Parts: sequence; structure tokens; C-alpha cells
Amino acid sequence: MFFPRLRSQAKWAFVLLIVVFAGGFVFLGVGSGGLDLGSLIRDAFGRGGSSTPSVSKAEAEVRQHPLDPAARKDLATALEQKGRVDEAILAWTQYTKLRPKDVAALRRLAQLQLGQADTYLQQAQQASLAQQEAGIGSPFTPNGGKFGQALGQNPISSAVSTKASAELQQASSKYQTASTGAIATYKKIVELTPTDQQAVFALAQAADSLRQTTVAISAYRRLLKFNLDPTTKAQIRARIKTLQGSGGG
Repeated sequence: MFFPRLRSQAKWAFVLLIVVFAGGFVFLGVGSGGLDLGSLIRDAFGRGGSSTPSVSKAEAEVRQHPLDPAARKDLATALEQKGRVDEAILAWTQYTKLRPKDVAALRRLAQLQLGQADTYLQQAQQASLAQQEAGIGSPFTPNGGKFGQALGQNPISSAVSTKASAELQQASSKYQTASTGAIATYKKIVELTPTDQQAVFALAQAADSLRQTTVAISAYRRLLKFNLDPTTKAQIRARIKTLQGSGGG
């Protein structure tokens, strides 16, 4: 397992990794460590309680009291429970503007943004594959002459490729927005809790997973300043070296 000592100290750090790793772009090799992952996810995303109002009631409360943090928080939680991730992210963002020092809320927001980035990454990968298949699927045609040119035109493949290209561009743009938002939120958490090694660890892992190499290296280096055991520090240094070898600063 990667950084086992750090991970054992904070369950929310596991949930960060669960969200990322479940999407299929794992490269840090983290296991479950025997924890109840289902319970962790339910706890992190607020699905274990029954006191949250319905979305419609929460929305009505926000309309009546738009500057009430409690109303915004209830709406964000209700949207999460309904799986309306995009809306939940917006609601949590609005809540954290009213309560910018609520670290627990910022963690929930960051987890949602990270999961959203994973979703868009998968969409981009699927669109890229569809685009490639459209090109590979074009039939072989002879070169030269009007007959060859006519056969070379494949309207179906062309349409599929055009559609996939548009979907790839859209998903890539959304991925960049979501990943940038997630990193910004984790940075806010570190700013609020600069002595919390778990906050720095979460930033490092999120940036690492989202391929924001410069941010990841900086966070890992900051993590080395904490009083960690030699084995963990060695693992961090090894990861920094790997990232630097891939083009990081």
C-alpha cells in the first residue's frame, strides 16, 4: 500500500482515493486495507442520514432565505443524496462562499469535483476510442481516379468521427474544469489547515491522480516536512522522483 501510515489516520483520505481509483485511472496501487468501503462512501457523501429535507423543500427554503448557510447546506446534501452531482457541486460551492472556513464542507465539495473529473475523463476516453474506431473502420479503397475517390468517402464513418470528436472536446473541457476546481478546493483546505498532514496528503494525491504534476510534487515535498516515519518518507521521495522523470518540475 502507498503511504499506509498516513492513510490509517484519516478515513476521508481513503474516500478521495476510492472515488479516483474506481474510475480506472489508478497508478498509485492503493488497496482497501480491510475498511468497509461502502460505508466510507456513504458517510463521505452524506447518504446515511434521514433528516435531510427533500430537494424541493430545500430549494424552497433557499429561495426564501438565499443567504442562509443552513438552507444552502441542506440543499447541497439533498442533491447529493439524489445523485444530482453537478447541481450538488454548485450548491456546495455556494454554501462554502457563505462559510469559507467549513473544512468538512470543502472536503465534500472536493470529493464531488474529483468524482466528476473522473466521470468526464471516462467520457473523453470513450469518445477518443469511438473516434479511432471510426477511422479504423473505414474500408480500404483503391487510390486515384474518380471511382476511387467516390469509394473513399464513407459518410457513416465521417459522421461517427465528427460526433466523437465533438464529444471528446466537450468531455475534455469539462474534465479540465472539474479537475481545476478540485485542486483549487484542496488548496483551500490546506490553507485553512496548514499543519494537517492529511490535508497536504489529499492535495498531493488528488493532483497526482489528475496529472497536475507540478502541484503534486510541491505537495509531496511539503509532506516531507512533517514528522513521518522513514519508510513513508522514502516512498514519497520515490514518487517525487517518478513524477520528475515524467516531466514535472
